[in-house]
Amino acid sequence: MPDSVRRKILIVEDSPESIELLKLNLKDENYDLFTAINGEEALVKTKEINPDLILLDILLPKLDGFQVCEELKTNPNTMFIPIIMITALKDLKDKIHGIELGADDYLTKPYEKIELLTRVRSLLRIKKYHDALQKKRREVEAKNHTLIEIDKLKDELSGLIVHDMKNPLFVIQGNLQMMSMGVDSEQSKLIKKYIDRIDRSANNLLKMMSNLLDISKIEDGSMKLNNELANVNELVQKTVNRIYENPEFKNKNIDAELTPAIVPFYFDASIVERVIENLLVFSLNNSDSNDTIYISTDISENNLIFKIQDKGNKIPKKFKDAIFNKFHQKQVKSHGFIIGRGLALPFCKMAIDAHNGDIWLDDSQQDGNIIIFSLPLKKS
Repeated sequence: MPDSVRRKILIVEDSPESIELLKLNLKDENYDLFTAINGEEALVKTKEINPDLILLDILLPKLDGFQVCEELKTNPNTMFIPIIMITALKDLKDKIHGIELGADDYLTKPYEKIELLTRVRSLLRIKKYHDALQKKRREVEAKNHTLIEIDKLKDELSGLIVHDMKNPLFVIQGNLQMMSMGVDSEQSKLIKKYIDRIDRSANNLLKMMSNLLDISKIEDGSMKLNNELANVNELVQKTVNRIYENPEFKNKNIDAELTPAIVPFYFDASIVERVIENLLVFSLNNSDSNDTIYISTDISENNLIFKIQDKGNKIPKKFKDAIFNKFHQKQVKSHGFIIGRGLALPFCKMAIDAHNGDIWLDDSQQDGNIIIFSLPLKKS
């Protein structure tokens, strides 16, 4: 077999004459030949030299060929070394037994040289392909590990930057509040208007940063939910009232149908409140000013069901899962959808998953969109 690498063959025979005959037949083939005279030595030599092929006699002292074959083929470090079992036994059941134990081929004594060389070359060729495949797999794994580490460092750096940016934002908000105090005169109303606008923008930026930080924490498993006894209906109403305080949404129509059967249960109220707000902002942004956004809560199979429905731009089926995937946000935006602040919808998906709930886009209606999420009604 033409190869720049000298292949290693281990000959396992207890007969010196048989060893010399095999060496004689293989001497012109550019192989490195090693020998062992019993089963135990065969296992030791295999571990030492890691051969590319083993010529294994069945009738051996200490451990027979079947035992050696079974030991090598059940060991992850040696299971892919081709084994040709050599035997003078004519019984078919012995051959079948060897194949069942993992032997790759059989050679019956007496054998022809051409038969030996053909079987050896064939199995060494397969071993060469396997080694090349394993090498490629290791290279891919190494590159993938490097990419994972780079991505992890990037996320850590992004989280650090976002965290550090929150401090000056708090200062901005604090100073804006100080500036707005005592601004009552008619002349100062315009200043108050601009102060409120800056404050809302700073608050929106703070929410975007919180989304990014929480997504990073959820992905690396460091985020812990602060579960508390809370009422979802109250959170919905609180979010709707806050939305109406925003000038760009104050003329929008929001119809909330909240079932009174939902009693308080345990969940992270601050996280779920942000999920509700993100979904509401998404529907409002993608709806006309005269459209109505419908919100409802219900119970199904011991799960809270939250539904938000709009008559806005319908999300195509191909984006059904993409809208919740952080890597597809640019693609969704390129089709004209306003998907909220930062990674608002991917945050919703990860936050609901963290609660062992589910969130999905229901595309059953012809116009507009329905987004639903469910949460288990935990009593403790």
